[in-house]
Amino acid sequence: MLDDGDRLLTLFGVAVTLFVVVGLVGVVVAGLSGPSTEIREAPDSDWSLERLNDSHVRITHQGGEAVPATDLVVTADGVRRRVSWRGVVSDGDTGVVRADRGVLVQLYWTSDAGERVKLRSWDDV
Repeated sequence: MLDDGDRLLTLFGVAVTLFVVVGLVGVVVAGLSGPSTEIREAPDSDWSLERLNDSHVRITHQGGEAVPATDLVVTADGVRRRVSWRGVVSDGDTGVVRADRGVLVQLYWTSDAGERVKLRSWDDV
């Protein structure tokens, strides 16, 4: 027969084993679920472009869904241009970008995965 010391040691071993097994199962389950895989879709929004002078245009959000400025990319003849948007761009907000006459200006929304979706394109502005 086991004495009290052996019995306590056995109970302790069983408790530690159960703790490790439950912890491992929790880690595996959490790993399987992974990070959120919710896919955002490109915003449904309207945009306009107005030439300000020979070297700059104004892009205006004309309605629809608001878009975080960090999700928007503007290119002029394929070259990314800095825009003056901050925060969330919504109806009536404008941004100015350098774009000479005759260049193709494109507005893209960027997904969380880094993919670009063209929202609007203007040429010969």
